Amino acid sequence: MPTRLIQIDQHPPGTAAFQVSGPGVAPLTRPEDLEISIIQPGPTERYLDPRNPDEPWSTSVYRFHPLAPRRQGNALWLEIDYGVSYHLRANQPYKLRLRQAEGVELDEVFTVPAALRRPTSKPQGWMPPAGPRGPLVAPPMGAADPLPPMVEVAPAPVAEALPPAAEPVFEAPVDPPPVAPPVEPPPAPAPSGRKWLVPVVVLLALVGGVAGYFLMPGAPGQAMTMDACRRLVAGNPEPAAAKAEADKLAGKGQLLDCQFLLYRYAAEKGDNGSARVLGTFYDPDTWSKEKSPLPAPNPTEAARWHKQAAEAGDPESQYRYGMLLKLGRTDAADGPEQGLAWLRKAAEQGNALAKEELAR
Repeated sequence: MPTRLIQIDQHPPGTAAFQVSGPGVAPLTRPEDLEISIIQPGPTERYLDPRNPDEPWSTSVYRFHPLAPRRQGNALWLEIDYGVSYHLRANQPYKLRLRQAEGVELDEVFTVPAALRRPTSKPQGWMPPAGPRGPLVAPPMGAADPLPPMVEVAPAPVAEALPPAAEPVFEAPVDPPPVAPPVEPPPAPAPSGRKWLVPVVVLLALVGGVAGYFLMPGAPGQAMTMDACRRLVAGNPEPAAAKAEADKLAGKGQLLDCQFLLYRYAAEKGDNGSARVLGTFYDPDTWSKEKSPLPAPNPTEAARWHKQAAEAGDPESQYRYGMLLKLGRTDAADGPEQGLAWLRKAAEQGNALAKEELAR
């Protein structure tokens, strides 16, 4: 499918957009969920990581969300900013890898146009765009017109304040009024038949609250779905809450794709227990079709997530990361030496597998 990196007149210097068209984008049904990788082809693929502007190309897999992902017809429109485009060289072919939450991946080749406008200074402090985002409206294919402007909604008119009430003026009577004879109170009215409405309304409110609780995604008796899973992540929950939902599904052996989505969300937010689980999804020693949503193991990604948990003190990830290093499954030149060091750390925390490995 044809893929172009284009820059219209209204783009500020450095900002550009991937325009991916053709029937091959049909499986990518939710542009707002897409992650992209930019890869230098070669005997060893190198991934662009704009967070490190001094050494931006690495063999470690790095993905990030594009800016303003959207669809028009059979085309995707995915923008990148100056922190990304700065590291791309004119007339050099690159590979664009698009990945959806369920693990669907597509590779596209593109070339950077020589006329791409960009600033001359090296970007610093690049932060990946937050995601996912909701769908937006794409400009027409190949148009040079500006992108649709954001419509500002005028604030609702504020009601004019009422003038302050005048203070009451009291005038004392000249002569006190005569004292009226006591009046018998009127008989109490008969109970209205409508008073039964109050307890009924309260009861209905209680029933509605209970029903709403049981209809929440992940509530007792309510099965999680992928749509509910995506809504949960889109709501930016606390990492611990996302992990708790993933743990529930893992305990029941349900929805591996949703488990992966929730664990990855929590791990990217710093939850190290989720990072350990992600490592097992990728690790060649723990991967299986029954236990992982991924089509194949990936030791590079396994090392990435196990390292995060290992550095936080997780003994299982220390063992797993140590084995990946020891067996040469990473690109670390001193992998075997580093691996032994991590195995010792795991053994010191009582990991039996690490103790067995060191005893060999």
